[in-house]
Amino acid sequence: MSILSLFVESLVNKWSMLPETVVDLTGRTVVITGSNVGLGFEAAKRFYAMNPARLIIAVRTVSKGEEAKRILLEQEKKPSPYGTVNNETKVEVWSVDLSSFESVKQFAKRCESELDRIDVFLANAAVQNVKWTTTKDGWESDLQTNVLSTFLLAALVAPILSKTAQLPAPSSGSTLKPHLVIVASDTHYFAPLRAYTAPSILAAMNDEAQYIQGDRYPDTKAMDIVLTKQLTKNPILKDVIVCSVNPGFCRSELLRDMSSIARGLLYGLFARTTLEGSKTYMWASLSNDIPSGAYTSSCQVTPTKGVISGKDSEKISLQLWKEVADVLVKQAPQTETIWKF
Repeated sequence: MSILSLFVESLVNKWSMLPETVVDLTGRTVVITGSNVGLGFEAAKRFYAMNPARLIIAVRTVSKGEEAKRILLEQEKKPSPYGTVNNETKVEVWSVDLSSFESVKQFAKRCESELDRIDVFLANAAVQNVKWTTTKDGWESDLQTNVLSTFLLAALVAPILSKTAQLPAPSSGSTLKPHLVIVASDTHYFAPLRAYTAPSILAAMNDEAQYIQGDRYPDTKAMDIVLTKQLTKNPILKDVIVCSVNPGFCRSELLRDMSSIARGLLYGLFARTTLEGSKTYMWASLSNDIPSGAYTSSCQVTPTKGVISGKDSEKISLQLWKEVADVLVKQAPQTETIWKF
């Protein structure tokens, strides 16, 4: 699928209204990564208005998270477009930096020790760098943040989500299943994923000589979709809805490194507001009838496209799963049952 056709789809999406999804979250716990700005913050506002017991704003910079919390709490003082805030939610700012495996492990450890349940885990945090950069763990930054650390975190919180599925509903008439939602992108349509022909996908993507900046974000989002689908094959998640969600092209912070002129032009022509785009997060996080492993877009289950749906899709899935498993089991041996089943 060409970039042009994606722009056409984005133009249509910009003017298409999405449904509101509202669920009573009384007694439940919601965790959102990358939730101090953009789509993540709009999602936090929506969840907050549904009155969960705990709302965890998981951010790289705690001071920015605290500012987001301050703004969020202002909803108590005025009518909310998302629902009626009754001031019962405990909003907490937790630190997690997805460019660091150690930070991810510490965050997951805190989840295990301090949360008795997780009803919604929305893995929203992502980056889109404009040049080759590496983390202190030795991985290209987009690759580690968008893929490796995202799925390390998913594997580490999977047992909590599984446990939550066995707990009684915290309020009468509430039937929400636990959800693990990985934020993907329709840019996967044109992801070339050239590395899949290499002996090692991850090694090729971690080689600066093979780096093509324009390919990297679509490639990582294609990988997210593949890994999300594979993750659902583990029995530990049989009672958890695991899906990926495409918010569409939105006026988020993802393009903050792009020139203001180019960004303004793209946003003006093709982008949804983050307010509108966050509706896709609500639908994916709160709908009980989503097939586990599904890719969702515009509040519906949607077929994937491009290389991950082509003739080599099964080969890509199996190879990528094995390679990611090998990396992450070394980081967190306790996740071996998640990856090697």
